[in-house]
Amino acid sequence: MSVKYAMLGILAKKDLHGYELKSRFDEKVGEFWSLNYGQIYTTLDRLEKEDLVTHDRQTQDRRPDRKIYSITRKGRKELDEWLTAPVNRVRALRDEFFVKLVFMDKDDPAPVLDLIEKQKALYLRQMNRLTHQKVDLKKKPNNRDALITELLMDAGLFHAEADIKWLNLCEAKIKAKSKK
Repeated sequence: MSVKYAMLGILAKKDLHGYELKSRFDEKVGEFWSLNYGQIYTTLDRLEKEDLVTHDRQTQDRRPDRKIYSITRKGRKELDEWLTAPVNRVRALRDEFFVKLVFMDKDDPAPVLDLIEKQKALYLRQMNRLTHQKVDLKKKPNNRDALITELLMDAGLFHAEADIKWLNLCEAKIKAKSKK
């Protein structure tokens, strides 16, 4: 997902300053994707240059003015087009773990198997955290974003489960190969 469209989606709901945008982004997708403040402000600058957002200055007592960003008509049109277009690329196999596997010593399976175990443990912790968050979400009063949040958590759980299955396959193949 593009930071650009996430920002446009947030601004389509309400005009906000950069710090608020970061907070809303974290509320919406923080479990799956993290951004730093630098990314927020460089994206906002780029969006302004593309005439997708604009800003007004808000004066503050004893503090510098702050910029309140809003989506433009052009930004809303581009967001709507993006929202209704299917995603052409499936999940990329560009992952740091894959790169590590490529460069690990193929003659000694022990470090590779150790890394696989550590990675599986990480996915299991992620699944545990997501499961607890789903339970907590169900306890909250019904809100409009709850269904989408739950669906995103389901996606995270399914991806983690698939990754664990793949890691189990890797482990089995490496062990079988090392016995020969």
